[in-house]
Formats: sequence, C-alpha cells, structure tokens
Amino acid sequence: MIFKKKILFSLILGIWISPNFATPNEVAKFNPIPKKQFSSKLKKIAFATIRSTITRDYPFTESREVKYVPCNGEFPELPGDFPCSLLSWDEDLIVIDDKKKIEDAESVDPEVIEEHELGGRVMVLLSKTKSPNQNGKVVLFGEGEETLKLFYQPSGFISHYHFKEEVIVFKWETNSGKLTLMGIVILKLDSDSFPIGGKELSFLKK
Repeated sequence: MIFKKKILFSLILGIWISPNFATPNEVAKFNPIPKKQFSSKLKKIAFATIRSTITRDYPFTESREVKYVPCNGEFPELPGDFPCSLLSWDEDLIVIDDKKKIEDAESVDPEVIEEHELGGRVMVLLSKTKSPNQNGKVVLFGEGEETLKLFYQPSGFISHYHFKEEVIVFKWETNSGKLTLMGIVILKLDSDSFPIGGKELSFLKK
C-alpha cells in the first residue's frame, strides 16, 4: 500500500516527465505552426471535435476540492497557470477527502506526506453533462477572466482546455502499452472559436 501511494503522490507532485512521457529536449519550446502546415495540424488534432466541445454551454453543479500542484521546471508553462495535478482526472487521487486523512497518514510514509503538503488545494466545478463527441468529463477551474474549462478523455487524461481566446491541446499516443504525452498545441481563436494561428511544442528528441 505504501509503495502504491508513493507512486500516486509522485505523479500528483508534478513528476509528469517520466517513463509515461516522451523525453523532452533540454531547450524544448513552442514554435509557430507554419501556414502551409496549419490545416493538416488541425486535422491531426481533430479540431472540429475540439470546437464542438468548447462552443457548448455546460451546467456546473458539483463542486470538488482537489489537490493543486504546479508543474515542475521540466514542464512548459502553460496559459492560465495550468497545474500538472490536473493532467488527469482521477477522483481517488486528486480529490481531497478530509475523512480519509487518518487512513492516508497511516499508509504513506512521512517523507511522502511532507512532499505532498507542499502542494495546495483548490475548488473546481464539475458538469454532469459530458463533452459531445468525446464523452469525457468537463471541469471548471479558476474564477472570472482567469477561468479554465478543462475537457478530459474517457480514460481520464486531459484532452484540451479553453482559456480566454486560446485552446490548449494535449497530444497523447500509446507507446509500448503506455499513454505518452508527445506534445502540446496552443491555438489562438477568433470570436467564433475558429483558429487563426498557433504554436506547437514537441517532447520528442530530434
């Protein structure tokens, strides 16, 4: 049980560039997507499906208090201060249940608890309505103009999120039986939620 908890807390603490991730370049950075490649990039990430999710209204009726852990220095800074603890939605892992604190304290060694407490906690809202065409959870994080609307795959891993005039898309692939984050695409949208430009980062070594 302790070993399992160590693995889970390691993930929640932002060690996301791991055997489940592609190895990043030391100078990995976002590069503009050339106009000639823009259309093909949109098809590869199934933007039509993504747009159908971000243009729909969702009722957010359920609240959850979740762990907030920023990304570490190896992960790119993303719009809206996106925390790596929300890269996947696993309620057993990220939702805070004070009633289980005593049980957790008995099953996790002090070193792991100390590291875990370095993170914070934040309230999010959940919609009972799942995203169209993706059939995944939709989560609202933040307040006012700083709100992020997060869209998850049925597997629980994040598909994309909408922040102000941008949509941030996570490119996952299955390698050797493991889901691997291969890259991130950031698209700038017009007032009708159509893309007018974008940039891309790849975690693959060249």
